[in-house]
Amino acid sequence: MSHGDLRILLASAAWWLAAVGTLLEGAGFVITLVLLGAGSLYCTRLVLRHVGRDSGIRYWAPTLAVLAAAAICSAGLTAAHQHLASQGILARLTEEGAVARLEGTITSYPNPAGDCVLRTMRVDRVSGRGETSVAYSSVTLLGGDELLALDLDESIDVFTRLEPTERGSREIAWATIVGDMRVTAPAGPVSRWIAARAAGLSANLSGELPQIQGLVPGLAIGDDSGLPEQHGEALAAVNLTHLTAVSGSHVSMICGLAVALVGRRRRIISVAAAGGVLAALIVATGGQPSVLRAGVMGVVVLAAVWLRRPSSALPALGVSIVVLVAIEPPLALAYGFILSVVSTASIITWARPAAALLAPVLTVPGANLLAVPIVAHLACAPIILLLSETASLWSALANALVAPLVPAGTIFALGGLILATVPAAGPALAWLAARCVSWIDIVAGELSGWPGSGMDGRLVIAVYTAILVVSWLIARTGLRATWILAGAIGLSAHRLVPAPVPDWDIVQCDVGQGAATLVRLDGLVYLVDTGPPESRLGECLSAAGADVDVLILTHLHADHVGGIETALDRGVREIWVGPGMTVQIDGRAEGRPVREVSAGDRFGGLDILWPDGPADCWDESCENDQSVVLRVHLGSRSLLLTGDLEESAQRRLAGRNIAADIVLIPHHGSGNRSDAFVDAVGATLALLSYGENTFGHPAAQTVERYSRSAEILATDGGDIFLRIDE
Repeated sequence: MSHGDLRILLASAAWWLAAVGTLLEGAGFVITLVLLGAGSLYCTRLVLRHVGRDSGIRYWAPTLAVLAAAAICSAGLTAAHQHLASQGILARLTEEGAVARLEGTITSYPNPAGDCVLRTMRVDRVSGRGETSVAYSSVTLLGGDELLALDLDESIDVFTRLEPTERGSREIAWATIVGDMRVTAPAGPVSRWIAARAAGLSANLSGELPQIQGLVPGLAIGDDSGLPEQHGEALAAVNLTHLTAVSGSHVSMICGLAVALVGRRRRIISVAAAGGVLAALIVATGGQPSVLRAGVMGVVVLAAVWLRRPSSALPALGVSIVVLVAIEPPLALAYGFILSVVSTASIITWARPAAALLAPVLTVPGANLLAVPIVAHLACAPIILLLSETASLWSALANALVAPLVPAGTIFALGGLILATVPAAGPALAWLAARCVSWIDIVAGELSGWPGSGMDGRLVIAVYTAILVVSWLIARTGLRATWILAGAIGLSAHRLVPAPVPDWDIVQCDVGQGAATLVRLDGLVYLVDTGPPESRLGECLSAAGADVDVLILTHLHADHVGGIETALDRGVREIWVGPGMTVQIDGRAEGRPVREVSAGDRFGGLDILWPDGPADCWDESCENDQSVVLRVHLGSRSLLLTGDLEESAQRRLAGRNIAADIVLIPHHGSGNRSDAFVDAVGATLALLSYGENTFGHPAAQTVERYSRSAEILATDGGDIFLRIDE
């Protein structure tokens, strides 16, 4: 790496970090920090010059000045972007939680999440509270199957209820559809052409298994909306989801193929062809962070070819960071963008040295195959741990096993998409792509079930680090690989054997901002609620060694029923819901019988205490107050599960016999509570289930109120296992 490359990379890192700091803490904080650092270095240089030892700082002074300038410029641009985004009607309506009419364009593929579908919408016009204005922001639409029917780049007009997203998010609001939606303009010509080919590809794959039908479009253009949930979980378990996110490998292959088809002799034509297919790829993928990063890098490389200048991957990566974060500062906090940049940088800088380290232990081809996934995993692991505490020991092996077929599968999938409507060629390419992704599905399905999947992510990092260290020792000392490998297996074997399942009567699962409780009673396992979509429910059930007999849904909000598919995969025989809820849940029950329960029902040691009957609800507070409340008698102790009860229903229940030794604090510790309810329960142990959220859960006053008489255990520390002593 030359000094010039290093300076470009450092400047882009400073730009990126300054944007992150501004999004989280504000521009004043970042600029003050930069100026203090620059001032400290200047004072240090004055002191060292006085003693004649400032040569090192003099050498680095220009670079440090560039870094400071980059950070200040980034902070200023990011602050300006945030200020503009927060000034419009859309931002104000979002803060008020208002209903608004949005007009704009669909910019992402469908993302099914439990009982709802998510799509990103670029808002061009917003109306609400008697005002109408243009807008320049994006929102995340939450709706049902109506969102599945929309094509990418179609324009729509829809009534939604707005809620704020987290600070620094690319989308300014969650927009839940509450009224009519209509298409106001078709997609653009490129998007229509791609949609027609995607439909043709889907038709050509109609005879394949559902997971194959979902994987091929994912490999081609990043559209994995048709991938069944359980197969998506298998891919995620062994870190293969990047295959359905268009990235640098797609850009390299498609640009290289375009250049090969038109020839390299005429530079202008080859660069134009590569640029054209690159632009089409960005449109086809809906502007995913990884493809934006790869696209800008591709433009930099094409510009170098155009100008007959040498190109280098690291400066191109640095330029892509600066350009994208300058245009859209919230990208700096987008996990997809962060993972894309970090993995790319690690592969560019460390893949070859890692392969050289592994070569004495493995064959050279084997070392080359494993080096890329190992360094990428180690570089991205700290970020992935923020999303999930578990990882797979076999992720590098999984990536190495599928690597030989990924290029061919991608080319066949892209060819099958482009030529989908061409007789013979389209079906043939789709069939070839299906054979390639069948191997990916087999690898993911097999390795995700091996011992070592779902391990503590920190342990997986340690194992991969140990592999590189052992390889280095072998290269340096000449020790026999078999002896070192045998010793490593002997020392770590006890960690690879699945841990014994703890003895438990109650498990409060850590499912983030939601709730899921396991109870073992009279030889049956009850699961009360399932947490939100894509939560850790499956990992919690595996840790408990539990198959579920009865699933009880306290109410039908997404943070309590979003994981229903995961629960149903664990042997559920019957589903219980509150009064009047059967119609809403029957379509997701997958044939299981649904029973409605209400106050007064008793099933052995399980009593239903609330609600008394059905209610006509038109808002979330009413739906929360209709939560099923149940008390479970476990030997000499009792557990009260409360759903999302708010103050009104809590106050009404306080006059009844609701005493219990253990209570799940209602509504994730919301401040909307009844002190009389707390006193009537009289619990000595309180469970608190919550995750990262924008609702202020848990409220400090609620935690303080329960802590007066009870010990509080919260899921922010992981799953909670309780054993009731007789």
